[in-house]
Amino acid sequence: CALPILKIQGLHVMNSSYKNLLIALIIFLTANLMAVDTAENFYQINCKACHTIGGGRLIGPDLMDVETRKDREWLINWIEDPAAVLASGDAYANKIFEESNKVPMIKSPGITKEIAAELLDYIAKITSEGGEKEVVWEAPKFTTEDISKGRSYFSGSLKFENDAPPCVSCHTVNSIPGLGGGRLGVNLTDVYQRLGESRGLSIWLKAPPTATMVPIFSKHPLNEQEIISLMAFFKNEVEVQSRPQFASVANFILYGILGTIIFFSVFGAIWANRFKAVRRPMVKGIR
Repeated sequence: CALPILKIQGLHVMNSSYKNLLIALIIFLTANLMAVDTAENFYQINCKACHTIGGGRLIGPDLMDVETRKDREWLINWIEDPAAVLASGDAYANKIFEESNKVPMIKSPGITKEIAAELLDYIAKITSEGGEKEVVWEAPKFTTEDISKGRSYFSGSLKFENDAPPCVSCHTVNSIPGLGGGRLGVNLTDVYQRLGESRGLSIWLKAPPTATMVPIFSKHPLNEQEIISLMAFFKNEVEVQSRPQFASVANFILYGILGTIIFFSVFGAIWANRFKAVRRPMVKGIR
């Protein structure tokens, strides 16, 4: 009777071992699948606006077979903090910078060495599958109405469908009169050229990858017609070649000084009586 019991116990032990092995395998596969999904999502949000994997050059270089060009350690450092690598005087980083119309690579929000490594694994996976299909891009034909709408979207006189903020709140172009637009972001007069004309600019506008714009435009994306209108406006800015409106800077300073004077004048007028009302009884009391 002891033998069957041993066999049953052995089977029970063997089943437990297989269960543990199966659980470990499931955890391993799930972790790897999650890493791929995380890397793919990260790539779509932060990298796709400037790069393809086998689809040709956009603003930045095509990433297919990228690990044949530089070693993994260099690539991880570059992905994690491109500004630091560029500032170090690295020759290859400066080559990329020059070839990208001097548009610097942006440090992605939340990037770490671990995510950078996962991104490289994802790029290697897509590369092994033959890469993305190269898109034959046909530049849209812009109309004067597109240019006019683009200017209105930029200035905020025409609202975006999904309530995205107007470009002028952070950016300016040389042709805008008055105060000239925002100064928090870069001047966008030559953005059509810098971001690779209509193809690169359209991809950028679909999913702007900067740390400031990601949280805003991921919730308030631009639609296709709005993107076309903005591209038409930016293309026209390049063709018009407007000079910087130095008057707008002078107006900004002048209005700032004038506003400050008015503010302190009003403040002084409001508080003048209050100050006297407190002071006079105190002076009388001393007397």
